[in-house]
Amino acid sequence: MFRISAASNAEWNSQVDKVGAWTPHNYSGWAELKKRDGWTPLRVVDTNQRPVTQVLAKTVGRALTIAYSPGGFLTDFGVDAGVFTTFLGDTTKSKLLYCRVHMLTPTHLKRSPLNETGWERVWRTMSSGESLELRLDTSLEDRVALLSYNWKRNLARGEKRDNHVEVMENPSADEIAKSYLELETIKGKHVNIWESSVPHVRTVVAEFGRQLVVVRCSGPEGRIRSLRGAVITGGGASAFDFLATTTEDGRKHYSSYVTLWHLANELSRRGVIRYDLGGVDRIANKGVYDFKNGTGATPISYGGEFDATVPKLLRTSVSRLVSRVA
Repeated sequence: MFRISAASNAEWNSQVDKVGAWTPHNYSGWAELKKRDGWTPLRVVDTNQRPVTQVLAKTVGRALTIAYSPGGFLTDFGVDAGVFTTFLGDTTKSKLLYCRVHMLTPTHLKRSPLNETGWERVWRTMSSGESLELRLDTSLEDRVALLSYNWKRNLARGEKRDNHVEVMENPSADEIAKSYLELETIKGKHVNIWESSVPHVRTVVAEFGRQLVVVRCSGPEGRIRSLRGAVITGGGASAFDFLATTTEDGRKHYSSYVTLWHLANELSRRGVIRYDLGGVDRIANKGVYDFKNGTGATPISYGGEFDATVPKLLRTSVSRLVSRVA
């Protein structure tokens, strides 16, 4: 029922585009990034060579293999947990296997039948499962009309504060990483952050290429105040928020408003219809939620996080580990 694809990066990405991938996580660019952290990508296809998902595998200890699909299944059919985990176990030659699937496709586009095919909802999720979708197939006037009063006011302030905004034709990994390092100095380092690593960012820039659209906002002296980037997915129909950082100086000059607004308009110009703002958590991160919600974007729910193990008794002890290594 399943096979490991021998397709090149370019061939795989073309196949993923055709099935309408929603997030960057099933593209080769994400796999190449995670290879730097010790993950091995497994591109799974069905018997007709249609892409099913991209799995990242890592051996923990001597016997346990963790298999993680950060973008979820690309197919409409229900993937049986037992069949899929047995296939992965045989492929990786593992007797102990934990598999987690993160269905990031919004439920209004594709509903996940996983809970009917042997998968179980994870005990501890890695995200809220909620996001906001900004429609870009409307006029500029219509998008302005959706902005909240505060968002519109702060955008106007930003446009008057000597913010120079531009699309980075050749995004600089050094500039992006440096901007994130400054943010970490203010907020503290996140255990899994890759954006402050120049080699990691360089891999993303090189692998995603023209799919990655980055907007740079700087002050009169040329220093970055804000950066925001999105990866165009689904053959050009959608985009997923991927990079976002604002320096302390940028906060004072409302640069994040100008940057997001410019990026959304640039994506619209390129024909993107749906822009996923990359997840929100209105409780744990209310400030970011309020900022994204002020754009007038529509709330959406993802398919959710599921897991399965071989043997089944392994699930209790291993599921808590995954959020720390993935």
